[in-house]
Amino acid sequence: MNASRAAVYRSGNRSIMHSLFRPLLTLSAILFVLTARPQAMGNLMYETNSRMFYQQAEQTVKATIQGNVLVLEVNAMMNMKADSYLAIFNVTQLGQSAVEADSLMNARVGRFTDRVKKHGVKEADVFTDMLSFIPVYEIETTRKLFSKTYQEVPAGFEIQKNIHVKFTDARVLDKLVTAAAMEEIYDLVKVDFFVEKQSSCYDTLRIFATKLLQQKLDNFAKLGLKVEESHRTAAEKNNAYFPLDRYTAYQSRTQSSLNSRRKGQLVNDVKKSNTLFYNKVPYGNFDIVLHADITEPPVQYTYNLTMQCQLPEAFPKKDVKEIIKYLWITEKGEVKELNMGS
Repeated sequence: MNASRAAVYRSGNRSIMHSLFRPLLTLSAILFVLTARPQAMGNLMYETNSRMFYQQAEQTVKATIQGNVLVLEVNAMMNMKADSYLAIFNVTQLGQSAVEADSLMNARVGRFTDRVKKHGVKEADVFTDMLSFIPVYEIETTRKLFSKTYQEVPAGFEIQKNIHVKFTDARVLDKLVTAAAMEEIYDLVKVDFFVEKQSSCYDTLRIFATKLLQQKLDNFAKLGLKVEESHRTAAEKNNAYFPLDRYTAYQSRTQSSLNSRRKGQLVNDVKKSNTLFYNKVPYGNFDIVLHADITEPPVQYTYNLTMQCQLPEAFPKKDVKEIIKYLWITEKGEVKELNMGS
């Protein structure tokens, strides 16, 4: 093969390779696009069995026709920041005597109260709730000649109390936990949220929902429905969702090294930690969402307004007297109409 023919041969192979490699690049790009995940999804998307649950709203938006009845619904939501909070800590104290246990408990509670005062908590906002004051027993072994018995004997006393701390700034909770830990109080039972003007939240939602429902009625009237002549009935329903009820269990996402898998090494998977996250009521099926942008877990108030409009008949029914006729057939076979008027 001469040089010119070899050059043509190599050039032809190169063009063939380019033509074959170009679709592979396109296919690779498509596969990359299909497998890529946006950064905003988070690890929750890996929970395939439950992620649809996280996206379901509590109510559905409806505008339906049932016969000649028009059913309209408006769902409204308002996120409200709590006006105050109540943290409850549980504390247990042991002592060899009742006096010792009581004095040690009072000292710990007193030091904790002094610490939280430095963070703006008033002494009147700290309340100690007595739970139990009981003796504690130990097992004593008594040996005899041919037997051995176990007997409970008093060993001390145990006191359990709950410390209620009211505060108004959510960021203070971290400092309260630190103050409790310094007194060996490690059990934060729960945190309650309080909104002072709860009725005002429902009044606001009612105003917005009523206005939107009237707009829906006007839109259906423009479509030709005789909503102004309809007989209307209405009902309302409200609810409140507190953060304590909206925390959901979640398992963190971990994955072993790919190099270890490729080398065929035996890999013992690390136990995946279970945790919780705040899962707000989704906005998807609500017509109105007030204060939608949140950072701190809020109290979520929902309001549902339903109206049924019984529309007038499109074709009015005729009187029965006009469509029913009475006929008499004579012996000769003649048909005569009878006048059965009243």
